[in-house]
Amino acid sequence: MKSLSIRWRLTLWYGFALAVMLCLFSLVLILLVWQQALARTDSGLREELQEIGLEVSLADSASIFATQAAARFSQHDFYEFIVTDESGQVIFNSSDHEQPVVTAMSSTAELNQERLETYDLAGSGPYRIASTRMSGSFGALNVQVMTSLVPLYHDLAALQWVVALLLPLAVLAAIASGQFLAGRALRQVQQVVDETNAINISSLDRRVQILNPDDEIGKLAVAVNSLIARLERAVNEIHRFTADASHEIRTPIAALRLEAESILRSPRSPEEYERTLAVVLEETTRLGKLADQLLKLSRHDAGIVRCQHDPVQLDALLLDVVEQVKSIAEDRQINLIPEIGTTCEILGDDISLSQVFFNILENALKYTPVGGDVIVKLNVTDKSAVVEVQDSGIGISADDLPHLFERFYQADPSRQNSSGGTGLGLSIAQAAVFQHEGTIEIQSQPGQGTKVTVLLPLYQQTDESNPAVVEQFPA
Repeated sequence: MKSLSIRWRLTLWYGFALAVMLCLFSLVLILLVWQQALARTDSGLREELQEIGLEVSLADSASIFATQAAARFSQHDFYEFIVTDESGQVIFNSSDHEQPVVTAMSSTAELNQERLETYDLAGSGPYRIASTRMSGSFGALNVQVMTSLVPLYHDLAALQWVVALLLPLAVLAAIASGQFLAGRALRQVQQVVDETNAINISSLDRRVQILNPDDEIGKLAVAVNSLIARLERAVNEIHRFTADASHEIRTPIAALRLEAESILRSPRSPEEYERTLAVVLEETTRLGKLADQLLKLSRHDAGIVRCQHDPVQLDALLLDVVEQVKSIAEDRQINLIPEIGTTCEILGDDISLSQVFFNILENALKYTPVGGDVIVKLNVTDKSAVVEVQDSGIGISADDLPHLFERFYQADPSRQNSSGGTGLGLSIAQAAVFQHEGTIEIQSQPGQGTKVTVLLPLYQQTDESNPAVVEQFPA
């Protein structure tokens, strides 16, 4: 069944369901026809009982009744009559049977009480028999009226044959129509398949045509278009990442080559060799830092970065990071102000978190002018620790804010060479924060400074003494 196409599966299920419904309908129809026919037969038998009962009431003796009944009921449509007295003596008999075919009603039975039965008479087939006990001027009588059910059974058998012949034809017609209707219903699916197959890596700007966005096929096309759009963005990001990474790597390599070629053209003084080696060391350091950042991002993307979830004293970690960048702040004559008046504990990786806050503080110090302030705050809410890094720097334009976490993106590219930045620090910080199930956001206005806010879930103490090592993926 699974190897069949959806069109054939829909058709077969449709045919099977219709066949079941037709079988049930036919069964109910045959039962209703039988019940209606039997009810009409019983009604006719009752009417005949009333007619012969009228003759019994009018006759003064058994002989008169026999004469009148013979004249009226000997040949009476499809009905046959047997009338006996209480001793079993036959008074009138219009049937081929010499004696009553069923047991006479008991002498203690109520008068005019009817009894309807079906008997299969040997050599004659099934009969429907109505019996009653009635009183006349010449005594109590047992009266039986019967009619053959053979014609009724023949009609019922004919109906069954008609149903048996028409049912397969109806199912075959249903399968044919179901195949046609399923083909029309799935034609749009095939169109979506064809249009999707026609889209390749070089034509990701194309989209599947949507005829009706409200039906199931339209929703499928919308989902496919959404998937293609995400794939297009991912491919564009890969292309841009590759181009940016190539550019970033080419710059220090070009500088190294230039210095090497320059120093090899002619003999140099020791001071010139020393200066060249200093440039080479600076560029190799920068290249190594870039390679390390690229490695971290690739490991995050591959989901192989393991986050050690241990209790971390966040206030102490922030003070350590502030101490690390304190010398940078002093060299640039910037006021680094820690406002950490509370203690809190989170669950995470202290090395990864230290790198996050180091990158944030380094950026804040980098773009804050001489004499400016960089404030580090720690607050605690019911479920989260809130770390804010506020600077009084040059700020960031509204156009640049949505792109700050993109790789290699820099709000001021002209500063790239002078600052030594690569545009990867915030991307790494975001990936690490997401690993800790936290959030990071940046608020800024040109000329009014920048505020970076990091929210991390507080550590809820449990009875377990060994915290688990959990591998998580960046969002």
